[in-house]
Amino acid sequence: MCGGKAARLRNFDGIADVWPIDSIDQLMSITRRTFLKQSTIAIAGVSLARLPIITATVAPKKIIIIGAGMAGLSAGYELSQAGHDVTILEARTRPGGRVQTLREPFSDGLYAEAGAARIPDNHDLTLKYVKHFDLPLEPMYPSQLSALRVERDSKQEVSIDGFTDGLAQYFGSEFRGPTRFSKIKGGNDNLPKAFARRLGAKIRYGSPVVKIDQDEKFARVVFMDKGARQTISADRVLCAVPFSLLRNIEMPANFPESRRDIIKNLHYDSVSRVYLQTKKRSWEDKGLNGFAITSDAVEIWQPTWSQPGPRGIIMTYNRPGQAERIAAMKDSDRISSTLNQLDPLFPGLRDNFERGATKVWMEDEWSRGAWAFIGVRDFIAASSSEGRIHFAGEHLSPFFSWMQGALDSSARAVKQINEAA
Repeated sequence: MCGGKAARLRNFDGIADVWPIDSIDQLMSITRRTFLKQSTIAIAGVSLARLPIITATVAPKKIIIIGAGMAGLSAGYELSQAGHDVTILEARTRPGGRVQTLREPFSDGLYAEAGAARIPDNHDLTLKYVKHFDLPLEPMYPSQLSALRVERDSKQEVSIDGFTDGLAQYFGSEFRGPTRFSKIKGGNDNLPKAFARRLGAKIRYGSPVVKIDQDEKFARVVFMDKGARQTISADRVLCAVPFSLLRNIEMPANFPESRRDIIKNLHYDSVSRVYLQTKKRSWEDKGLNGFAITSDAVEIWQPTWSQPGPRGIIMTYNRPGQAERIAAMKDSDRISSTLNQLDPLFPGLRDNFERGATKVWMEDEWSRGAWAFIGVRDFIAASSSEGRIHFAGEHLSPFFSWMQGALDSSARAVKQINEAA
């Protein structure tokens, strides 16, 4: 790509990389479709248009998967369906990784997404699994009432199409068109939960991995179990955790220095979200649906617009630039500052405020960041196996920072493992 200016497109479940540009028109024309067509990544993956990803194997393997996020869960599911013996080691006490739906401390069964929230209509593999597990979808955005475009001290009421036009201005044209996006009814964590139910005891929670080793015959993984070190052996290991965590796991002594450098140097972006619960949705009485985009590229959502009851939640989605400012505060200050920020926009917010919550992904012990992309230069090297060790995760996909990215990278790793000797 040519030189010139550079811009970073950032969102939790969208573009997040630096691209050289010569004009804003050129920036807006960059889409994943263009990227796939122009890069070697397009030929590195497998077809996303069908399930299962692989058929039954005639040579079952024992496989250890590190991480029960979307990449690890989908890999475990597909490999198990094909007849392999799978164990998934997960440090958390829940499945899903950065797909997390917050239900506490909210009242009346209300919920909001801490991580991946949107499913575009062209994310075929995500939608295939949603259909495969018979999970109901609903629109991401309301079609009624007005959203806001906020420019410093002024605000303009716009349609929800005007809201997504604002997203397109900051994050790329693929965000234009509200009807393109859906979410899983009841919370997006229902997708990882569906995988987890089918995998059952194959997932070992509270089991952080501390060391990986291998020789010509086996791979070995050392993990913590109730404070004690345990070791299990397998034919293959799949590392399906962010590199921000993998860099703290001891690798084999002969693990190439070039691979260590890729893992060590991958940058993860920060995302912070703040949630305000109110006893009533007073803004709706004023004709507002609770969605807004600010001149600081902060998205404001009302995730409860489709949920029953009088109470509501207004939340902010802070990307790099704003996320670090939120992260630097005490939790109580994050909530109070967000209340001060949003009260002038949504009538009655402060008067009806009940409680708040926050999610700062840089503080999450088992994520240490929101998203990353390995980049075109290192993609092939980072996605290939190293002996008996394989790799997957949204950072290893052109669909980085979406659920689709984790599933896409998993599909490629599953094919590698199934075909390995």
